[in-house]
This record gives sequence, C-alpha cells and structure tokens, in this order.
Amino acid sequence: MKRLYTFLFLIFFSFQTSSLADDIRDFQIEGISIGDSLLDYMSEEEIKIQLERNKPAYNYLTDEFGEAYLFSKFETYDRLAFKVKPNDNNYIIYSIKGSISYDDKLEQCFAKQKEIVKEFSLLYKNARKVEKTFEFPWDPTGKSKTYSIHFIFDSGDEIKVACTQYEKSLKIKNNWADSLQIVIANKEVIAWMRKHIN
Repeated sequence: MKRLYTFLFLIFFSFQTSSLADDIRDFQIEGISIGDSLLDYMSEEEIKIQLERNKPAYNYLTDEFGEAYLFSKFETYDRLAFKVKPNDNNYIIYSIKGSISYDDKLEQCFAKQKEIVKEFSLLYKNARKVEKTFEFPWDPTGKSKTYSIHFIFDSGDEIKVACTQYEKSLKIKNNWADSLQIVIANKEVIAWMRKHIN
C-alpha cells in the first residue's frame, strides 16, 4: 500500500491510505500499527519477560494491560513501547510509543514538541487538543513528570506528543532517559489508564 508523508511524518511517523482519516490503525511507528500482533516483532518469551520486568511502573493500575519495550536500530526512534493484554495469546497491540532521548535537554525537547504539535494541529483540525502535566505516582519526589499534548479523535482514540523527565536517581537505577515521545493509543487502553489514575 502506498505511503504518504508530510515533513514531520517523514521524521517521526508514517501512515497509510491517501486520506487523513481519524483511524489510528492507519498510522505506523517504525512500520508497526495498532492491531498488529507483538509476536510479529518479539518472541513470546521476550514479551513475557518485558511485561514482568515493567510491572513496577504500573503497580498503581490493574494488570489488564502491561508494557513491553523493543530496542533495535530503528530509523527514527531510540526505543518503542507497546501496551498489550498479558492474558492475550496473540498479544494484540493497543498502544505504541516511540521515544527519542533528550536526556537533560528538556528545552530542546519542548522545542521539538512545539514543532510537531504545530504540524499536527494543521493535519487534525477536527481533533480536540488538550494539554496535560502528569506526575508519575511511583515517584514520591514528584520530580518525574510528563508534559503532553493530546489530539483526541471522535472515536476516543488519541495521538499524544510528550516530553517526559525522570528524577535523577530513578534514571540511574532503571537506565531511563528524558525523552520526546509520540504515542498512538486505542480508546480501550486510554479508558483503562484514566479509570485507574483519576
């Protein structure tokens, strides 16, 4: 199927079809779409290890969804993260997050975020745009935060552009980095997050 690119999608995102429909299944990050099976990109053993390893970051939620990371020599991103259901034998992808490291360079991240949001605002004029700042519940210092702008479609699905920073000791302990993140999320995983965070 033919791919259509705009300037920023060439850098960050590609999507298929010749229209700008509000169907996030048409979007890809590094060639991966919502609705794909994570088994096409990772072994079942790798997925299970990742889901177990990343549980502590989601211990304030239920275990309906888990997160698995994929590190590779991607064209654009430093790493990808996927939300899947641990009890789903097919490990269908409900959310994809592409991250680019901006460690200790938050102002540069904000500048790139602003650039992307400007482009997305032109592309998604019918989407509702919401800005949020979120403190991670698992960081008692309150220093780990994400500054995000959400494009919310009528379907309930979302695209999020965020700059995330972590408290220094947590970065060292978990080998995390401050980053720019673009997230494509299905309405089901969004509802799960909101239900248990708010």
